[in-house]
Amino acid sequence: MAKTVKKGVSLTEKNSDAGPTLSHADWHGREEPFRFFIDAVEEYAIFMLDQNGRIASWNAGAERAKGYKPQEILGHHFSVFYREEDRRVGKPDKLLEIAAKQGRVADEGWRVRKDGTLFWASVTITAIRDGKGDLIGFGKVTRDLTERKQREELLRQSEERFRLLIEGVQDYAIFMLDEKGHVTSWNVGAQRINGYEADEIIGEHFSRFYPEEDIRSGKPAWELDVAQREGRLEDEGWRIRKDGSRFWANVIITAVRDSSGRLLGFSKVTRDFTERLRARLALEASEKRLKESEKNLRDLSLHLLRTQDEERRKIGREIHDSVGQYLAALKMKLDLLGTTPEISKAAAECSNLLDECMKEVRTISYLLYPPMLEEVGLKSAVPWYLKGFSSRSGIETTFTISDNFARVSRDAELVLFRVLQEALTNVQRHSQSKTADIELCRLPDSVCLRITDYGKGVPSSVLEQGEHDWMGSLGVGIRGMSERLRQLGGALTLSSNNGRTEVFATIPTTSSN
Repeated sequence: MAKTVKKGVSLTEKNSDAGPTLSHADWHGREEPFRFFIDAVEEYAIFMLDQNGRIASWNAGAERAKGYKPQEILGHHFSVFYREEDRRVGKPDKLLEIAAKQGRVADEGWRVRKDGTLFWASVTITAIRDGKGDLIGFGKVTRDLTERKQREELLRQSEERFRLLIEGVQDYAIFMLDEKGHVTSWNVGAQRINGYEADEIIGEHFSRFYPEEDIRSGKPAWELDVAQREGRLEDEGWRIRKDGSRFWANVIITAVRDSSGRLLGFSKVTRDFTERLRARLALEASEKRLKESEKNLRDLSLHLLRTQDEERRKIGREIHDSVGQYLAALKMKLDLLGTTPEISKAAAECSNLLDECMKEVRTISYLLYPPMLEEVGLKSAVPWYLKGFSSRSGIETTFTISDNFARVSRDAELVLFRVLQEALTNVQRHSQSKTADIELCRLPDSVCLRITDYGKGVPSSVLEQGEHDWMGSLGVGIRGMSERLRQLGGALTLSSNNGRTEVFATIPTTSSN
């Protein structure tokens, strides 16, 4: 017969075939204060089951989690919360069986609410026994962990996508090492670059990829030590493939730590830079050959310029010595003539012309290669040249020289003298300036020459061009001077503003002394 109870709802009233059961009133009378506490908890579904798994109590947390009111669920078997596939395999009864044998069982899985929706539940079922040890029912605590499950699923999907991404990368070898340097993962790129299948290399030490000389020097262990200490290491060098061939690798090793800072291992990203190395070496070789060619051209150019200067010096001396001597002899002959007043007058005129001719010959020979430039240097050669230039051109010049000015090399002095000649020739031909200022100065690491005029100036359209373009626009002479300065490590600059034009030449003293 069905058993009835005086208070509460008898489980056997709803399920007459359930056998001996424990009523809700029996539970109610055992620990009244504790029941009030349990009933008030909303974050956990906490309820009691009888020995057969039928619900004997129901708290606010259970109602919130599962959707049933007490009168709707008390007396029903707790399998109502399980999915159909779980009920088919007898999962609810198996959990009770384990709890009865072991005292307790924990489980996570999908559960079903009253409205049919699923939620992810963490469940603990505890066997309840009386003082004699007889089983009188079960306590069941359920937590709704759906949000955590969703986060875990999102994380799992993200990790899976990341794993698939890493495994699918072919241009980079991306793999993990444990804290000792043993390979723990292997992607397609690592297989392509290093030549090993995953089952051939996982568990092996990553030093296998290093040349013997690096292994002897302890480089692999040193790289892990640096990455562990500093968080990251980047290196380039030779690495070894499975077939023994070498490739030039760019390697980044990063220490991987958990949230507490404990070292879990290392990530290693390797790129094959062999082609890039070959291209770089080819470029360096090409640049080296180009530099050698440029040096050869500079040496040849300097040799030609020196040969030209030497030739001018020889011509100047020959004009001065041979032509000058002939003219001097002719003047002596003319001075001996004087038999008649007419002849004497003509001879005097011829003698005056010869004086001018001899002076011009001397000037030309000196301009070709001033002897005093070689003998006493720029300090004396420049004032001499400026005096003759002002006399010939009518352009007044001023000359300033620093007190510490000392002689520099013959090549440097000759180049600066030629720059002076060329710049003043341009002033005379193009500037229409009435004056020109010349300054020679000695700086700690260079010697410089500045020529300034105050005429028409250089058109801005010329100055806006590149250096080689404006040099070409201003004539071959300026270009030649610039090249001669470049041979000695110097430079020529030109500036012009509001009619004030400045030519500035510098030569490093390390090159000129």
